[in-house]
Amino acid sequence: EMAARWLWLLALGAAASPPPPPPPPPADAEVTFVLPAGRRECFYQAAPGNASMETEYQVIGGAGLDVDFSLESPSGLVLVSERRRSDGAHTVEPTEAGDYKLCFDNSFSAISEKLVFFELLFDSARPDDDEEDEEEDEGDAWAEAVEPEDALDVKIEDIK
Repeated sequence: EMAARWLWLLALGAAASPPPPPPPPPADAEVTFVLPAGRRECFYQAAPGNASMETEYQVIGGAGLDVDFSLESPSGLVLVSERRRSDGAHTVEPTEAGDYKLCFDNSFSAISEKLVFFELLFDSARPDDDEEDEEEDEGDAWAEAVEPEDALDVKIEDIK
């Protein structure tokens, strides 16, 4: 009888344990690649639902320092479409669960290959029911928005 009571207490303890934490966001990624003349290259990145994904890119080598860029959601919606740009930064929030498609297009260039750097930054899903926190976060968001640019400049200098 003592053992049965002990098992019942164990079961009660298990029922009271908190739910498991949400999975961590995907790891941030940095990629530098050569985009040949007349070519289009696409990359796929899995993202969880209801999170934040920021993508930044910069053309760091090649004549004209420009590419066409597009970003498509997992459901096929074109979220960003830019032509002949040397750089860009875009945030998707909240994300749709699935694979995002990032394409860099150098089709317009007949002879010049481009060296392209891009990074993906993820934030895990956040409940947005507390507006006071949102306002406090906005002050920090400015500082965070400044930091990646600085980090990007350093990385580009390192690459050069």
